Amino acid sequence: MLKPQARQARRHWEALSDDQLLETELMTDDPENLPNLVYEIPAGDEEPYVEYKYDLRKSDREKFSCVHGHHQHLAGFVMRKGESRFLVGWICAGTIYGEDFDKYTADFDAAVVRQDALRRVREIRSAVNPFIAYLNSISSSDVFKHFNRLRGQLETQMPWVYDTLSAAAAMDRRVIGAALPKRLCAPRTDVRQEFSRLMADFAAASVLLAGEPEKVAATIGAIRMKMDGLAKRVEAVLETLREVEDFFQPAALAAICKLANEHDNPKRRRYEAGLLSITCKRDRDKSIITMPKGFELPSRRPLEAFRSALAGFIT
Repeated sequence: MLKPQARQARRHWEALSDDQLLETELMTDDPENLPNLVYEIPAGDEEPYVEYKYDLRKSDREKFSCVHGHHQHLAGFVMRKGESRFLVGWICAGTIYGEDFDKYTADFDAAVVRQDALRRVREIRSAVNPFIAYLNSISSSDVFKHFNRLRGQLETQMPWVYDTLSAAAAMDRRVIGAALPKRLCAPRTDVRQEFSRLMADFAAASVLLAGEPEKVAATIGAIRMKMDGLAKRVEAVLETLREVEDFFQPAALAAICKLANEHDNPKRRRYEAGLLSITCKRDRDKSIITMPKGFELPSRRPLEAFRSALAGFIT
């Protein structure tokens, strides 16, 4: 039996860039059908190295033949020497190649670990980058302006509605007759500021993806949890912004006008619900607040896609 002589192991995988490593297959589930497979150790002084690893011991396929003594096995390595490939079972690999093979496998295992880290980091980055673009599009839209404008109109033109809406929303909807917005007129609501803080926190979380892939991959579970928490905050902001639409729902307007006509000064003010509008009539004038023209709630699809991607990450 030909036994390889001990020599300095060539660190094959260190010659690959991260981009090359990402596109290189390190594992195979069909080693016997690889091209240029030979069944004897190729001649020549070129040092062989591990190209693939395979472990099919849990499968029901036929065993492979090791190049050393043709022992039958289902776990081992595809060795590469020049253009030729040959199979070495894991037992022969350890007993015949000895320390040299340990160097090969250490090199190979390091490549596997780094490749796995690169793929996981690339996977989460591929979800983060479009989500950042989504957040930027929300930030630059007019949705916050419309929300705050409606809030300001209610506060100045219909103060009773502004002061009462949040408390009424907390009441039983079966009594009120509709679900009412909870945060639209709530004290200290500043949805734009909430979103700005959220974007700053997301940017800080994104910085955690920089650095050595192995270190990033080691903390990717924590990063995923942090980003999932931020995604929930985005969802909460969208729910608050949706209260502009909720306010102008026919049932909500009818319930608000009914409450106002019963409890605000009915002798001096009368409230009427219209199509996407509410009117407060006074002795000499009236105020009309309508659905903000051009209001468009941001799509939830990028948010749902991001959360779905986060849920699929392997940590």
